[in-house]
Amino acid sequence: MKRKEFIKRSAFTFSVAQLPLLGETNEDQNPPDPSEKTSPWMDAEDLGDYKTLVTQLLSKPEAYQVEGNWTLGKILSHCAQSIEYSLSGYPEMKSSLFRGSVGKIAFSVFAFKNKMNHGLEEPIPGAEEIPNNTEVKLGAKRLLLAIDRFSKTAESSLRPHFAYGELTKEEYDLAHTLHIKNHMERLLF
Repeated sequence: MKRKEFIKRSAFTFSVAQLPLLGETNEDQNPPDPSEKTSPWMDAEDLGDYKTLVTQLLSKPEAYQVEGNWTLGKILSHCAQSIEYSLSGYPEMKSSLFRGSVGKIAFSVFAFKNKMNHGLEEPIPGAEEIPNNTEVKLGAKRLLLAIDRFSKTAESSLRPHFAYGELTKEEYDLAHTLHIKNHMERLLF
């Protein structure tokens, strides 16, 4: 079997293994805990929803705390940085083979599940370092500006994602939304 065919088959097998069985739902596997708090940060459906939430956060940033080593200011700046790179181009790209196979499949799985899982303290490859002492207000304003710029950008001007490759504007909105949602799992309530 040729290497290219092996990679395609491996990626396909991995993606199929990640899909739920027919008729099986998340509730069947893990019924919701009625005492578990819900959050509008986890219910957001697009960047517009996050724009509203980040604007609300600006009125009382000290009320928000996160777990982990990254501060909320750094997290918000990191999410903004990802949106900014979709407009200007990512500093480092995975190979075209990766973007066209594993990357596309990973994005498809995330989109299908409406949930992303990635290293929550890993910088974007080649990205400028974001200081951990970045103020929450600074990170929030940067994210709001990035969302505004993204919403005003024509689809034809979007740059390929470093791992997922070419995305439509709708797909990019979803990718950025899932990225922010994944990071907001660290919010403490």
